[in-house]
Amino acid sequence: MEKEDLDFTLFVFDPASPGPCEQYIMPHITGEMQQEPESFAAVGAAWNNRAIGAAVITEDPDEPGAAAVASLFVDPEVRGKGVGKALLAACADIAAEAGAKVLTLTYTLDGEDLEAMDCVVRSMGGVPEFRRPVFTMSSADFHDSRLLGRAFRPDYRRPENIVSFLDLTPEQLEVLIEDPDAPWYNPWMQPELSLAYLHEGRVAAFLLGRMSSPGSYAVQGIWRSDSAPFNTIHTLLLAHVNLCYTHNGGADFLYHCSAAVDFVYRLIQTYTEGKRRRFEEHHAVLAANAEKSE
Repeated sequence: MEKEDLDFTLFVFDPASPGPCEQYIMPHITGEMQQEPESFAAVGAAWNNRAIGAAVITEDPDEPGAAAVASLFVDPEVRGKGVGKALLAACADIAAEAGAKVLTLTYTLDGEDLEAMDCVVRSMGGVPEFRRPVFTMSSADFHDSRLLGRAFRPDYRRPENIVSFLDLTPEQLEVLIEDPDAPWYNPWMQPELSLAYLHEGRVAAFLLGRMSSPGSYAVQGIWRSDSAPFNTIHTLLLAHVNLCYTHNGGADFLYHCSAAVDFVYRLIQTYTEGKRRRFEEHHAVLAANAEKSE
């Protein structure tokens, strides 16, 4: 099928009711849209009377006055046909109408998909910037792992001093928030998928997680204080893998983790035993209402 043969259309939809576009939006974004629909704008793409992609924008929390693409996904069946570029251009128009000067975009891809998105960004006046590698592993590869295999066994029990962020007391959270060395907050983390390691009643380490798509989980942050015991991260990682496995109904899942700092990169090297796929996270800034190139 040639690009010009794909006669798709774009349409704006209510963030609180994504309908058939929901399958193309990251689950944590869908939840936030339903809770605060006024903070988002959304546009979908349709072809042959079915949805084939969607994009969602919101305010950029790191850049005042800027809009950000919170989610952008195109059905693999129609990639390379101009759908992604049309959705991104529509986002730029919507951002301009809302008064934003720029539109920021962060995407994690590899191979031809990464090259294609970089090309789209350049065609709209942006400059793709490499931020960090992101690694993806399948849990199916680690059931017999010496380091992680125990997390998949029916008799695994989470240690009592590892708790969900939902179970932290207001006092424990307050101490954590006030600790300048604990970069605990991440806007995309989900408390029910994030774990804290308690030592002497205080949070000594944590692993922040979220569900990035059905059957797919991402590590959003890892931190360990100087007071944490030596094996803290290993214990947390086992518990988190088990948490994702249980949350996914005992089915295997994809596990994503970025390597923004050296110790996390070493952790990935040690625990994945070479069974990983490398992606790249790129970031770009576009002018709102960016001119569409042919």
